[in-house]
Amino acid sequence: MAKKSRRSFLTSVLACIGFVAAAIWAWDLPVKDVLAYLVLLLGFLVVLIAAGLGAGALLSWWRRRK
Repeated sequence: MAKKSRRSFLTSVLACIGFVAAAIWAWDLPVKDVLAYLVLLLGFLVVLIAAGLGAGALLSWWRRRK
């Protein structure tokens, strides 16, 4: 079962990379712009993860307090 899951994940990653590459090629996007968007999205992801960790810590502290 683990092998099938890993294969599905790899297939999904390859499909995603292929889609992004096709979009860059079809729309003639500069790679510099694509990398800028990637950095921006990764920054938003880090902010969301940090907010989730902060909210989890706050809820944990609040539950222990009572």
